[in-house]
Amino acid sequence: MTLVVVAGPTGSGKTDMALQLALRCDGEIVNYDSVQVYRGFDIGSAKPGPAQRSLVPHHMFDVVEADHELHAAGYAQLARTVCDGIESRGRRAILVGGTFFYLRALLSGLPEMPGRDEHLRSRIAAIAARPGGAPRLHRWLSKVDPQSGGKIAAADRHRVERALEVWITTGRPISSWDPRGEERAPSVKIALSIEKAELTRRLDERVAAMFAAGLVDETRSLLERYPGSARPFDAIGYREAAAVVRGTMTESAAIAETQRRTRGYAKRQMTWLRSERNVHWVDATRGTESALAAALRLIEVER
Repeated sequence: MTLVVVAGPTGSGKTDMALQLALRCDGEIVNYDSVQVYRGFDIGSAKPGPAQRSLVPHHMFDVVEADHELHAAGYAQLARTVCDGIESRGRRAILVGGTFFYLRALLSGLPEMPGRDEHLRSRIAAIAARPGGAPRLHRWLSKVDPQSGGKIAAADRHRVERALEVWITTGRPISSWDPRGEERAPSVKIALSIEKAELTRRLDERVAAMFAAGLVDETRSLLERYPGSARPFDAIGYREAAAVVRGTMTESAAIAETQRRTRGYAKRQMTWLRSERNVHWVDATRGTESALAAALRLIEVER
């Protein structure tokens, strides 16, 4: 059965769209967001709440603890089993999220890259931990691999470190491994587009709402359970909320910085989607209903 992929920039309404499609297409939702896979990271990741999850089955949410890093290959293995189970029940998998490397890993597999070198990674991480270390590593990456340096944000510590690890180990930039192989399963990719001014308004309001809903308190509780170096604490919103907890940033400054980073993330998502093959764009500026009708027509064509 053809998989349905709901994509688009953060804040474009993917969660609502996926839920409506699942209700109308006898579907079950499969997450491909790299923060929503972690237990407890709810507010800052805009994770669907209990009311939404009660309407249709939801998968690949809350599957790992924060002190365990779920790489794309591990995600793909788990999600593939989930999708196979959904198909065996005669239902349709509706994939939704914002981590497109996870999505590519699931649909096309991953290139054969070198494994993780713990000793080398610890040396790179030690540089990152020094004052000014993270920007220095990003400048280094941009010099040896301009393509990756342009795509990976300087604040995305784990991806910067991985890209440098691959370059040092092999002498090849990580961007030279093309992950876009032939897809293993048929899919229809529906990408939601929003007018820039409207998207900016939505993103800024959503960030403010997350902090008002208790993002700092949620982060404080999570920091009591997991080390601050755990990967999800690098996510947009959680890094800033952690700085508020530690007293190194005011909440108003954290909101402004989270808004800035969120807008940049949405821009990078749009860039990625424009380079992806077989994407059907649906205008969601005026809300879900007209976009939903267009998405349902696309799914019907792909049956």
